Amino acid sequence: FKGDETDTEPTKQDVDLKAEATQADGDKEVAEQCLQLKIGQGKKLAITLSPDSGSGVVYTRWGRTHCRRGAELVYAGYAGGSFYNERGGGANLLCMPTTGVGHLSTQNPGHLSLIYGSEYQSYNKIWHNHDYNVPCAVCYVPDKSTKLQLPGRITCPDSWTQEYRGYIMAEYKNHQRNAVFECVDEAPEKIPHTKRNTDGALLYFVTPVCNRGIPCGPYHPNIAITCSVCTR
Repeated sequence: FKGDETDTEPTKQDVDLKAEATQADGDKEVAEQCLQLKIGQGKKLAITLSPDSGSGVVYTRWGRTHCRRGAELVYAGYAGGSFYNERGGGANLLCMPTTGVGHLSTQNPGHLSLIYGSEYQSYNKIWHNHDYNVPCAVCYVPDKSTKLQLPGRITCPDSWTQEYRGYIMAEYKNHQRNAVFECVDEAPEKIPHTKRNTDGALLYFVTPVCNRGIPCGPYHPNIAITCSVCTR
């Protein structure tokens, strides 16, 4: 902290401690706080507190191998998840690294779950990457503290930074695997030489069923739901 000491000499009077926290102008992304300690009459100690520079937020950018400018690439890899017609396994996708893979044991675990690569399922003219496998990038933003996946929006709220935007995607409605909705980049890359229809964890566009709890008007039943990943 940074201290601005006016007079710290104690008096015989009772010590009156009053703390005031004032937030700096909204122009600063990281606001400083001022803590004022009033000691006796007409005497105070002012201390400026700055947020820990070691804070930050990590997110996965699905469909890309790099992060936005200003964000640090932790690693790039392949999206992986459970097979589309298996009942067990995980509901989420994992970004599997392709280098530095380590093992704690070489023993076969016996009873197990399985993880497969993930494929785009784009039977439309939005993308031209059907049956290609999906890359991913794990990104770190040092000056942020929270992340938001915002469905239905291609912009972020005021005072938030957009990391990327794209489409909400998940498993097909009739498949056995129940997958977490993920935001996949609007301009996805594809892993070269992987157009082989090996299935695995599949990514389909998502459309709303309006007037069934979701209003028609802002949402359209034949238009894919968009998304933004935002940080602050």
